[in-house]
Amino acid sequence: MKKKITQIIERSKLSFIMCIITLILSYIFIDSSLIFDGKEKITVLTGAIGSSMILLTSRVYADSNTGSIDSFINFACDWLTKIGGVIALVGGVMFALGWQREDAEGKSRGLMTLMAGFMLVAIAQSKNLFGL
Repeated sequence: MKKKITQIIERSKLSFIMCIITLILSYIFIDSSLIFDGKEKITVLTGAIGSSMILLTSRVYADSNTGSIDSFINFACDWLTKIGGVIALVGGVMFALGWQREDAEGKSRGLMTLMAGFMLVAIAQSKNLFGL
């Protein structure tokens, strides 16, 4: 529990520093720019302050108890990676056979199957983007 609290405090400090940097940079940009008149300067500053306030909001971390669904997602993504690899391998063989037979349609189907396999692998690996 104490570790989570320190992590929250560190993240809050980081977001506060980012907000200050954003405000300073936006003020420097507005002040050095000659193309903004009074209304536009106020609009840009208001937007910068608003986005800084969004960054300053505190985050609440709670235990969501999603262990069972996470294990299912890991299982499914592991198998999707394997299946996508096999499909890509089959597509590579189809593409090679299309070259051997000098068949334009065979080459096209082989490349599409190869792409489908790699897309399946990429989708299965995207779980890492969401922290699963």
